Amino acid sequence: MTGFIPTILKYTFSALFALASVPATGKKRFALQALLELSVIFAVTDLALIRFTLPVWIVNALVIFLFNAQALVLCFGGSYTTLVMLTNLDSWQDLLGKMGQYIAAILAVLVFTALPVRKTPLPLTGDLILLCAVLFFQILALMACGPEGSPLFGLMEMIRTFLVNRKWTSAAEKTAKDRRGEFLKDSLPGFRDRPESLPENPNIVLIFTEGLSSHMIRDKRKIMPNAARFLRSSIRFRNYYNHTYATYCALIGQLYSGYQLNNYDASTLVSLQSILKGRGYDTVMINTEPKNRLFTDYLGRLGFDRVVTGFEDDLRGEARSLSDRQAYELLWETLQDQAKKDVPFLTAIYTFGSHISFDSPKGEARFEDGKDTTLNKMRNVDVQFGAFMEKLKNSPLGDNTLVVFTGDHCAYGDLFYRRAFPAYERVNTDVDEMPLAIWHRDVVPETIDAKGRNTLDMVPTLLDYLDISAPNYFLGTSLFGPGEEDGPRFDTLFYDATYTLSTEGGSIRPLTDRERKRFEKALVRYFTAKTQKAGREK
Repeated sequence: MTGFIPTILKYTFSALFALASVPATGKKRFALQALLELSVIFAVTDLALIRFTLPVWIVNALVIFLFNAQALVLCFGGSYTTLVMLTNLDSWQDLLGKMGQYIAAILAVLVFTALPVRKTPLPLTGDLILLCAVLFFQILALMACGPEGSPLFGLMEMIRTFLVNRKWTSAAEKTAKDRRGEFLKDSLPGFRDRPESLPENPNIVLIFTEGLSSHMIRDKRKIMPNAARFLRSSIRFRNYYNHTYATYCALIGQLYSGYQLNNYDASTLVSLQSILKGRGYDTVMINTEPKNRLFTDYLGRLGFDRVVTGFEDDLRGEARSLSDRQAYELLWETLQDQAKKDVPFLTAIYTFGSHISFDSPKGEARFEDGKDTTLNKMRNVDVQFGAFMEKLKNSPLGDNTLVVFTGDHCAYGDLFYRRAFPAYERVNTDVDEMPLAIWHRDVVPETIDAKGRNTLDMVPTLLDYLDISAPNYFLGTSLFGPGEEDGPRFDTLFYDATYTLSTEGGSIRPLTDRERKRFEKALVRYFTAKTQKAGREK
C-alpha cells in the first residue's frame, strides 16, 4: 500500500485544488468539470501503465502540471489562464503584494506534479469501465453547464484567442488600403449646451483610478465615502462600463476613444490631448511607476507635452511605485506649477496603489481593522483623493478647474476581491460597471443613465460638455446624446484579448455569431487605420 502513497497524494492535491476554486469563483460547476477531467486523466494513465511506465510518467506529469496550473490561476485569478494574463506577464512586478502566496502555491504545484504514478490493482476491464463512465459524465456536464468550467477548454480557448490575435495583427500590417477615412468624423456633435457657470477654457484634471468598480463606492460599509460624496456633487453616469481590459489597453483606449490590439501598439489617430493641444492647452501625464521602463515608455507615446514624475528616491508604494498619497501630492504640485503659466492645462494621472495584490503602504489609510488588503487599498485611495479635493476646493485654482474622476478599468474579480465583496455577483472578471463623474465649482449635480455604454464615450462626453469640436476618429460618442444608430454600437461592446461581450442596457452577455463577426471585421479595419499615417494613398 505504501507504494501507492505518491499516486494518492498527487491526485488528492489536484482534486483539492479543483475544489478550492469554488470559494474563489462562486461557481460549483467549475469544480465539477475539473474533477471529471481529473478522473479522465487518472483512468487513461492507469490504463496506459499496463504496458508502459516511464513514458506514461512523463506524459502524466505534463498533463497534471497543466491541470494544476489552470486550477492555480482559477483560484487566484477567478478564471482560467487568458491571453490578457499572458500579455501582462511583463508587468509581473505589479503582483508583488501577494507574491509570497503565489510562490508557495507554485512550489506546491511543482512538487506534487513531479510525484510518480503507479498502476492500481484495477484490471484492464475495470480501467475501461471507469474511463467510459467518467467520459459519459463529462459529456453530460459539458451539455448541462457548457465548456466554460473545463480546464482543457480554458487552455484551448487561450490558444484560439492567441491565434486570432496573431491573425488580426498580420491583417492590419499587410493591408495597403487606406482605412482612416472610414472612421474619420469632421466634427463632434454637441448634445449639451455649455453651462454658463463653466469658465472659458477651464483647466482639466483627469483622474484614472486603478481597478475601480462603481459598487465599491456604493458599498454599504462606506469604504469610499469621499468618492461617494464627490459623485453626489457632480454630473455622474450610472450603468457605465469599461470597454476593455487591462491598463495598457484601457488608458490609451479611453484617451483615443478606440480599441487596442496589443498592449504597446501606438496610435496615429486623434486623442483628447491632441485636440486640447490644438486649442493652446499645456498637457501633462503624471507617471506613478517611474521604475517601470515599459510603462514609462508607454506613457511617452501617448502624445502629452510632458510626462512628469517625482519621489524617485523615496518610492513608498508597492512594486517600486508612488503610493497613492505621493501620487496625489505630486498631482497637486504639478497643478501649481502649471498654474504659473498663462495657458490652460490638461493634467492626467493614473493612481496605481489600488492594483490587484496590493495593500495600503505603511503609514497610509486602512479600512477598519486593516485585515483585508483589498478594502485597505480602496479606503486609502479614497482618503488621498478626498484630501486632494479639499485642497483644490479651498484654493483659487479650484475656481477655474474641472475634475473628471473615473477608473482605468473595473476592479478585477480575483480571489482577494471576492473575499472583500462576497455578496457582489460578477458576470465576468474583466468587465463591470464603473464610475464617471464631472465636477467643477458651480456644477449642477445630475445623474445620467448611460444604459450600458462604455469608456469609449469618456472623451467625446467631456469635449461635448466643454463645447469643443474637432475632426476625430472616435469610436465612442457623447453620453449626453443617444449614441450611434447605424453600424456597430462600439460603445456597448467590450473587447479584450480574451472576451468579446455586449453591455447594452446594463446587461453583460456574449455576442451572437452575427454580432461577433460584424464587430470583428470592423475591429480589424480600425486596427489598420490606427497604424496608418495621415494622407496615406490608397
